Amino acid sequence: MNRPVLSGGEREPGRRAPWLLLAGFAFAIVCVCLPQPASAQESPPAKPAAPQQRGDDKAQDGPDDESKPPVDLERTREAFRSVIERAWVPPSRFTDGSFVRAAFRDVVAKPSEATVLIRSGGKNLALGGVVGPDGWVLTKASRLKQPLTVRLKDEREFDARIVGVDRDTDLAILKVDAKQLPSLQLTEDSAAEAGSWVATPGVRRDPVAVGVVSVAPRKIPHRAGILGIQLEDAPEEGPRGALVVKVYDDTGAQRAGVQVNDVVIAINGQAVKNRVDLIRAVRRFSPGDELKLTVSRGDKRLTLKATLTGQVKEMFPQSRSQYQNSLGSTLSQRRYGFPTALQHDTVLKPRECGGPLVDLDGRVLGFNIARAGRTETFAIPTKAILPLMYKLMSGAEAPKPIDEEGPAEESQPEPEPEAEAQPEAAGETSDESSRGPAAEGKAGGDETGAETGGGD
Repeated sequence: MNRPVLSGGEREPGRRAPWLLLAGFAFAIVCVCLPQPASAQESPPAKPAAPQQRGDDKAQDGPDDESKPPVDLERTREAFRSVIERAWVPPSRFTDGSFVRAAFRDVVAKPSEATVLIRSGGKNLALGGVVGPDGWVLTKASRLKQPLTVRLKDEREFDARIVGVDRDTDLAILKVDAKQLPSLQLTEDSAAEAGSWVATPGVRRDPVAVGVVSVAPRKIPHRAGILGIQLEDAPEEGPRGALVVKVYDDTGAQRAGVQVNDVVIAINGQAVKNRVDLIRAVRRFSPGDELKLTVSRGDKRLTLKATLTGQVKEMFPQSRSQYQNSLGSTLSQRRYGFPTALQHDTVLKPRECGGPLVDLDGRVLGFNIARAGRTETFAIPTKAILPLMYKLMSGAEAPKPIDEEGPAEESQPEPEPEAEAQPEAAGETSDESSRGPAAEGKAGGDETGAETGGGD
């Protein structure tokens, strides 16, 4: 396999900044104003030497103007050109630029044949990889929205169904009605070393992006997601549960249709007794996870689907690290709580996650699972995927439709911890994965960034 070579002589046009045009204009003026080298000037006809006069001491004191060394215009031009090239790099030469990506064309030639687009409603949701020639596709679970289609590199598009979902790794197996598809070869000996080049294949001849492995596989700590409601205990005369007293804008709860005065009585079919019980239940989930809320509204009982988020500005001010991480691109909602993941510095959009990550030999190192920071992308290693894949294919982990969940079951009573007996705001105070959710005392109810996320 040919290694990518970045030629120093080839140059692609880039988007030039306005100041560069001004610099070029200044350079032109310098070239016009500076005198030409002596070799380029015509020598004037020789003049007879004038007789030297006595007492003309000034004429003997030092050289005249014509005896000064000529200006080396070529060296001046080279110095100016060097300054410009150091101050400005064409966008095509960035790691995500066309010039660099083209150098990895041979690297992704074969794996791109088995890379697909996961789509819904005419929009791209994620990338995916064919892991079985008879229509098995692996992708990122929390990006999926029904109905689904899978588009191959040859532009064929098939309806797809979700066969299995692993919540811990956020991976899902899809099935399409197709045979003899090009498929990826997954092996346990495909290991990534820190400092090695990696590429993300797409459905075109060049990779989506390239980068370098930053950190070897490690556990990514859990971070609780945010539901986006303020709670109180439900009145004794009504159903047991948590009373919603406020719904925050642009949150999973608002988009799911939760309303003030709703009483949340169950999450994913498990009954909740009060606000503390609800907060505990939600904290077990991550941003990007989808919850099924059973709510009592007047004399009706409704089941709503809410996707948890990772940050709600109205509830918790954005920290400095969160602001810095958000520069340049949107981050994946589900980007925490993986049992193992390798980290690389490839710049991917959330919709570009879900597909394979390969090394310079085209071997699959893992599947990109989340854009986690400004220069951080996580991938689930192939070694961790193989034991899960056949379990997901079996259908044992298939998600249940809402109407098959059945009635909410009463959970066993638990003693309430003393720290949670007071009204609190359950949410995040920083965006560093090493720190968990914090609780802040607030009067007048419980603001549950009742933390959980789903969908990027």
